[in-house]
Amino acid sequence: MINKNDLHGPIAAGELIGNKFVVESALAVGSNYIIYSAKLLGNPQAGYVALKIAKNEHDNNIVTNEYHVIESIKNTKHYAKIIESGRHRQFNYIITQMLGPNLRDIVLHIPSFTFALKTLLKFAYQAIDAIKALHQAGFVHGSIIAVYIAILV
Repeated sequence: MINKNDLHGPIAAGELIGNKFVVESALAVGSNYIIYSAKLLGNPQAGYVALKIAKNEHDNNIVTNEYHVIESIKNTKHYAKIIESGRHRQFNYIITQMLGPNLRDIVLHIPSFTFALKTLLKFAYQAIDAIKALHQAGFVHGSIIAVYIAILV
């Protein structure tokens, strides 16, 4: 299990992952994973990517499961694209395109803490479309909340 109180996590800024991605900083800490921002080595113009790591604990690894789900729905919209996956020390990792802020953070930055009806309906339609694609691939998500809905910018 990963320590939620350690915002830097077990991987340090500047560490090289997969021989080509340099870790920048921790973005999010879950109970079993940490998400970092990273950049392609030797290409400062390249945008950031998201690096998700989790300890390899028996057969129950969140990163491995997430990889298989994303691979199953890779030809649908609304999901991050996989760039690379592998092992780094005792961790499994997956590198995906970087998404923007999550829905909760967007709402918290709006002075009234509310969306216009038109905006809310656009979000709802896209969220339902994404969940439909997941279900059609044979998966059920156990926790659909605002912090898990990120925006591609």
